[in-house]
Amino acid sequence: VSALLVDASSPGLDRDLLDLAATAGCASIIVDHGLVERDWAGLGATAVLPERFDGADLVATLERASRPLGSAIAPTTREPEPGTKDDAESRIVSVTGAGGVGTSTVAMGLAHGLAPRVDGGTVLLADMALRSTQALLHDARDVVPGLTELIDGHRLGTPNEDEIAATIHALPERGYHLLLGLRSERDWVSVGARALHAAWDSLTGAYPMIVVDITGEFDGAEQTGSSDIEDRNRLARTAAHHSDLVLAVGGPHTWGVNHLVRTVLALVEIGVPPERIVPCVNRGPRPPRARAEISAAVAELLAARVADARHIPSPVFVAERRAVEQSLRDGLPLPQNLYEPLVGAVSSLLEHVSASPTRSLEPVPIAPGSLGTWSDDD
Repeated sequence: VSALLVDASSPGLDRDLLDLAATAGCASIIVDHGLVERDWAGLGATAVLPERFDGADLVATLERASRPLGSAIAPTTREPEPGTKDDAESRIVSVTGAGGVGTSTVAMGLAHGLAPRVDGGTVLLADMALRSTQALLHDARDVVPGLTELIDGHRLGTPNEDEIAATIHALPERGYHLLLGLRSERDWVSVGARALHAAWDSLTGAYPMIVVDITGEFDGAEQTGSSDIEDRNRLARTAAHHSDLVLAVGGPHTWGVNHLVRTVLALVEIGVPPERIVPCVNRGPRPPRARAEISAAVAELLAARVADARHIPSPVFVAERRAVEQSLRDGLPLPQNLYEPLVGAVSSLLEHVSASPTRSLEPVPIAPGSLGTWSDDD
């Protein structure tokens, strides 16, 4: 198709539709009735026609904005890889792991601990997990507005600072701001790729430090052959690709260590550099010998599966504290000795990694014989 002619009031018109047309090499021409002011060029439209136009206007616009087709073969469409923002002002730490290992509590403690260390700004705790729990942990009476409203606000424009702030909850008693997550796991179907990336850029432009709580599931079309699974995991994949550090949370026992290693392997598989992945053992033991045994087990398991496993930092241990449950129940800050080691390790690692990570496009060596063999007869 040479061009997409779409009425400005069509309910399906948004950033993702215009991006899909552009990916397919198709010009998007908006018929604007003028009732709502939109930055159509900023949203990705190729041209704009007034509500009343004649055939000559349409032909002139098509000649200027679209291309003639030499055949009836449609170009192959695909969703572009998540990009990174141009500016590198904010630092982003994602926290992920299997269900039941305390990922959300670790993210909550990390945001509280980092808050006093940020100069001239505020820490944002963003709940982007499929099964969001930050509203429960913070005893949020109202779950609106949140992530859904923030993304919807970027479908047909870019909200101003006041409109963005209206979707975020300030928590002065904890020292950080909170972006509530999806109200239902199935709400991922409303998260469009372009609108999500635009919302992400707005958050990174507003906060110097962002802690993101994400689900430990990262499979995409490349791993499964299913674009639906990639769409379902879009929140986690986007956060992981944009983060300066990703904390992979596990537990101290066999089940927890197994899921910790699996989370690290999943992050490496989607292209997160090993040096940006930080293993974290929640409810870890106190004796140094027990910690050393867990660290050795994690290192051995990763060395067998990851080529650059030596670049993965040593596990960070978050000790068990009985006061955590009471703090959550009473709405009090988490115990300081719970998150201090975690904050210290994250702050130190952030000083040694560059901002705005990008996926490496450098060629990689191929093991001799791994591509098979052929002969002249073949």
